[in-house]
Amino acid sequence: MAEERPLVPPDTAANARGLMMAAIVEAQRRGFGTVEAEDLLLAIAADTHTATGRFLAERGLDHAGVAEALRVERERSLGSVGVAPRDPATLVATRLGRPKWTASLRTAFERAQKVAALDRRGRHRMTAFDLLAGVLQAELGTVPRALAYAGIDRVALLAELAERSSPDSG
Repeated sequence: MAEERPLVPPDTAANARGLMMAAIVEAQRRGFGTVEAEDLLLAIAADTHTATGRFLAERGLDHAGVAEALRVERERSLGSVGVAPRDPATLVATRLGRPKWTASLRTAFERAQKVAALDRRGRHRMTAFDLLAGVLQAELGTVPRALAYAGIDRVALLAELAERSSPDSG
């Protein structure tokens, strides 16, 4: 199977709004009728021109690495209930409209807002680091399972992210 290339233009991930739009593009590209937290993770990983994208890539989580972790998670999750792996083309949603946000994405966004508010007092803009923290803070679900299957310590990654993105880390 050919490597899936991100469809998100470089530097789209420069702001939170751009990342949320990129997550929608990821969900559409994957043929899903909903936008999940993993689509946001893929969007963040897609742009290695940003500090956040480089942070992930340096840890083996570039777009291809995240996509592979998600593929393994899907296969293992389906296998645990006795469902054989399927051709991804057969799992495509038939809905053509704009995908809806799922609870996992909304929760990740809410956690990111809290991270941004804690890190900066007064008016602030949510950053890609905040959104990544919001995704990584999930203890249950697809993203934590995918990271575990990929051999990534989610808690350690989150700690590194907090250190790297703190205002004092310069």
